[in-house]
Amino acid sequence: MNTTTAERDALYDRLIVERARAPLYAGRLSVPDVQGDGRNPLCGDKTHLDIALDGHHIQDIRHNTRGCAICAAAADLMAEHVRGNTVAQALAVSDRFRAMLVGSPSLPVVEAQPAPLGALEVFAPLQSHKARIRCAELPWIALKEAFSHVDG
Repeated sequence: MNTTTAERDALYDRLIVERARAPLYAGRLSVPDVQGDGRNPLCGDKTHLDIALDGHHIQDIRHNTRGCAICAAAADLMAEHVRGNTVAQALAVSDRFRAMLVGSPSLPVVEAQPAPLGALEVFAPLQSHKARIRCAELPWIALKEAFSHVDG
């Protein structure tokens, strides 16, 4: 194992544990505009999202996640990443996140310069742990479910 891989794995472990133990976006919103749920009946993981919108921009987002560390950290990092984005931008990030996890070729670029995945790239090592991909995807499933009720 080279240093780059070891460093990436250490960052993955540290960030996942930190965000699972002390999430920054956990909780509920008093009056969400949309809500979404994701459930994995095989392992029992659950994610509920409350989202406040300002037009088509995500003004605030909170999650209530019960599950493994990967799922909890993914929900928190997703909330951090999409806050302030438009619904369309958040859904585009969701597609790019999934493509990263499953090792798909890059998706067509809709924007001139798509925002990098940033801290979300910490989940890239899951490509070699196929059974855990669903854990990281669950919050994004809840996000898509929430936005399935939003026009444009």
